[in-house]
Order: sequence, then structure tokens, then C-alpha cells
Amino acid sequence: MRIAIIQKDIADSNRARVVLTRAGHRCWVFTSHNELLESLSRVTVDLLLVDWQCPDCSGIDIMRSIAADTRIALIGVFYANCEKPEDVAAARAAGGHDFIIKPVTDEELTARVEAQLKRAFPTHFGVEVMSIGPHRIDRAAKRWIYHDRDMELTSTEFGIALCLLGNLGRPMSRDYIQECATGEAGPANSRSLDSQISTIRIKLRLMPERGFQLRSLYGFGYRLDTTPAREAPTDGRARMVDWSMITNVSAENS
Repeated sequence: MRIAIIQKDIADSNRARVVLTRAGHRCWVFTSHNELLESLSRVTVDLLLVDWQCPDCSGIDIMRSIAADTRIALIGVFYANCEKPEDVAAARAAGGHDFIIKPVTDEELTARVEAQLKRAFPTHFGVEVMSIGPHRIDRAAKRWIYHDRDMELTSTEFGIALCLLGNLGRPMSRDYIQECATGEAGPANSRSLDSQISTIRIKLRLMPERGFQLRSLYGFGYRLDTTPAREAPTDGRARMVDWSMITNVSAENS
């Protein structure tokens, strides 16, 4: 997954980058508040590893800036030397999900970071069969079932749809959706991706009358939300669902 790192000591940043890259994550090191926020306004990152005191501001200030930007949805983990209970409490109040106190072993740093990622993004971690509303997804078999009907999706469409439904309510940049879908990093082909998402919206009924609202975020990407289903035209196939009972993604083992 994608991890941004900002630390007061560049050596700490580089050590964390090496450790977490070795664990299979994509990592970026930042050296200033503005550089970090400018990047996060353009691309989606899953977790931020932030120091209590960063090069040009405090970690608390960074977390508050992130909370004020509606395009950013990530897990904040403080990685710092502070040991005062009041500092840990302040970090959590600012949106921090964990507080890792230095020094720690490489194994503990990896385990603590991945514990937060798995808690926040369970669909990214080895769940073979998932149920999301009326959608049942078998990732191993690349099989998508909607109201007991097999849907025909290309491999890329399957990956894009899984990214959208596995991140309900989360703004995602186009390059993030493409990377989740294909495993290929790099700038997304916006025209191609937009066309594929339009096709998926129709195929999987990601529409307000079926309990979903797919929003295009100008200059950034997309966000898929659940919404109370509106009455749909009778087509002989519609099966209305009480979407008020669905609050998040549910996952289950096969």
C-alpha cells in the first residue's frame, strides 16, 4: 500500500522507507509541510507516518491540515520520541490512529503500521470472498455476483470495481484507482479510466436508485458513497434493498 513519511530527522525517514518498502509498500519521503500537502492533494496515500516535530511544523499541525482537506483520506500514525501521556492523547485527538515511540525494531514498525492498514482497509488484505450490499465478490475466481446474477467484467473492470466498492466513502485519485486495478504504477490515462468507470457504473447499477452515488471529483478522481435507495422504475429485475442498514464494507472468509 502507499505510505507517506515525514520526520524531523531525514535518517529516520529513510530508515522507515527502507523497512516498509522491504515489506512490500510504496513509500515517499517528504521534507516539508507544504511539499507533503501539495502531493496529497493530487494523489491518494493510505497511511502517513508523521513525527511529533517535523522539519517546519509540528505533526499535530500536519494532521489538522489533512483533516481540513476533503480530498485526503488516510491513516495517521505518529512515529516519534515523545513519551508523555498528554502528547499521545493530543496526537490521537488530532486524528492519529497510533503512536509508535522510538526506538523500535524493524519488525515492530512494520507490524504496527500493517495492523492499522489492515484495520482500515480490510479488502486490500487477502479476503477472498466479500459481500458489499447486494454484491458478492470472489477475488480468487474473479467472479462478481450481483443479486445472484454473474456479471460480465473484464479483468481491469473487475479491479476498478473492487477498488471503488472496497473504499466506500473515500476520495481516490485516478492513478490510485488504476494502480489498484492493474498493479501498474504511474499516471492514469484519464480518458480511458473515465470511460471504464462509466461502463462499470452501468453494469453494476452504481446509481442512486440502487443505493449508490458515484461522484467525479474534478481534477482528482472519484468517490463512491452509499445512499438511501430511491424508487427505481419497475423493470422486472429490480430488487430493492434497505440501504440504511448498510454502514460500511463487510468482509467474510470463504
